Amino acid sequence: MNQNSLERRRLLKLAKEYRQQGYEVTINPSPEKLPSVLADCSLDLIAVNGKKVVAAEVRTKENLTLNGSEDLRRISKSLEKLPNWELELVITNERRKSC
Repeated sequence: MNQNSLERRRLLKLAKEYRQQGYEVTINPSPEKLPSVLADCSLDLIAVNGKKVVAAEVRTKENLTLNGSEDLRRISKSLEKLPNWELELVITNERRKSC
């Protein structure tokens, strides 16, 4: 999925947060870096710390409703088959400026 600049900025911030917690982070991992059950899933980030693996998706509210629920359901179902893997969904939106 193509990310907009807001999603990209939040993804980079998320990667930094995981690295600060001691995780090894891969942004937009290629299918070869994923278990076969996830090979057809496009993940924004994977973070590995020992046996724990977090697969993360960053979306704006608009992209969540446009493209969103079907591929997230597919990713979630695939992750259920993998012990020690979890999905983190991060929703980001522009900050509203007060008048």
